Amino acid sequence: MKKILTMSLVLLAGVSLSACGSNSNQAKSNASLRAENESLKKADHENIVGSYKDNQDGAAITLNSDHSGRYVYADPVNSDTDDQLTWKKSSDGSYEITLQDSNVTSPLTGKLSGKILTLSGDSNWNTETFRKAKNNLDLDEFLAQSKSNKGSQTPQTANSNATNETSKSSGGHPRLADGTDVYSLPLSDPRNPDGYKQAELMDIAGDPKYHNPDGSMNAEGEALSSSIEATFHQPE
Repeated sequence: MKKILTMSLVLLAGVSLSACGSNSNQAKSNASLRAENESLKKADHENIVGSYKDNQDGAAITLNSDHSGRYVYADPVNSDTDDQLTWKKSSDGSYEITLQDSNVTSPLTGKLSGKILTLSGDSNWNTETFRKAKNNLDLDEFLAQSKSNKGSQTPQTANSNATNETSKSSGGHPRLADGTDVYSLPLSDPRNPDGYKQAELMDIAGDPKYHNPDGSMNAEGEALSSSIEATFHQPE
């Protein structure tokens, strides 16, 4: 009788230890999954978080990890744009960016490809292309520097920029004094705002990390080039 009782106790102890081990493994598995999910969420945020600038246009934007941010634009004629913003990721992988500006009535759409952020909106907003800065920008300093650079431009360039600002609110293309659409000028002409984008395409074409072993452009390079090419303007 004592033998039977002893064997029963041993079996119960074994089952109990087995259950404890199973629960411990399950707990570790759940903790691992939670950590992985948190890591993915953090990586997703860090992918877009940072400062981006468009030196050609004198515009910059910073997106913070708490979904806040700020957009600035050095206006050569009128008062500068300096807007706070909020952002969130959309289901299609793009980003919805809402400026706290009464003149911008619809959210903007941000698309990130590598270090290039493309910002587009409705017909009243010209598409802008920003390159990610290495470090967070001091937007006050950037705004002051851009304003200073625009203030030292020649009268002809300043007039072109003034016309460009009108186009931001009207949706039309900027034109030279003789009526020429600036986007019809060669990309090598500094008066064509799309000129710097061509330089970016050349940088991508010459960067080994965007090439396959056979020398052809890889998928990342093609996607980045396509996102830039999509922002080129057609002369009106």
